[in-house]
Amino acid sequence: MTENVFKNNSSELIYSLIQTRLSKNQMDWMKTVMLFENETLFFQNFRRISQVIPSVSPEWSPSEKITLEQLYPGLTSGRWNLQQFCQCLLMVCVPEDQNIAIVKKLTQSADISELISIYKGIFFLENAYEFVPLVEEGIRTNITSVFDAVALLNPFAARYLPQQSWNQLVFKALLKGRPLYQIINLDLRKNEQLAFITTGYIHERWSERKTVSPEIWRLMEGFVNREITSDLLKVIESGDSLSKHAAIIVLRESASNTCNNILRPINTTLWNYIGEQYYIQNKEL
Repeated sequence: MTENVFKNNSSELIYSLIQTRLSKNQMDWMKTVMLFENETLFFQNFRRISQVIPSVSPEWSPSEKITLEQLYPGLTSGRWNLQQFCQCLLMVCVPEDQNIAIVKKLTQSADISELISIYKGIFFLENAYEFVPLVEEGIRTNITSVFDAVALLNPFAARYLPQQSWNQLVFKALLKGRPLYQIINLDLRKNEQLAFITTGYIHERWSERKTVSPEIWRLMEGFVNREITSDLLKVIESGDSLSKHAAIIVLRESASNTCNNILRPINTTLWNYIGEQYYIQNKEL
């Protein structure tokens, strides 16, 4: 059943990473379990990894960070551990003509830590684009850590999800209070429909005398109309410092783009700073 392990850059890189970080006995064991002969052995081996391999998060060298981020944007910030890498490598070993059915079946009986590995690892598969329905199931989960594995520091959503599913993911992250700045390529996939949905949510929160995350205004950039302009001015007048900062960024960029008739690149550094500061404040409450 097992295909050639070194069939793509992902498998080669994962293999080399774990090889330099596992003991000889652990690596010898991994080489053995990678040669599973059927679906049952795959399931057994996948689950045994957590019993044999330590849940240690590797430290990355500068060169490794560059290579890993090119292959999988967000990985070096994503708190990966050796168990997850080994489980992903095992998933890569499943033949492509069988992996959709097998991985889907695995999710149906997986525990939370295994689900996290699965959703993090799908992007490594050669036919990752075929897993959109499974990832859409992951978006609907009520388990925050599993949702985070799908939505945060994972490039799959931005690359493969259709717009409706993408919008559902971003809006759910907003509702759950998850850090939007950790959604990979958020700015590249912002869209008018998402801005419209989010505007309705803002007005609903305000009508209930509740606040909104300053990160929410990031979703408006590029789609500022009269109504959104009015909302932004309201934030500048009476919002907290981070929200005022966010509103000023959006209004300034909107005015600049209108005057010059040129779309300027999004200032991700400023937006990430706002997101980081807001998330730190929330954790301290």
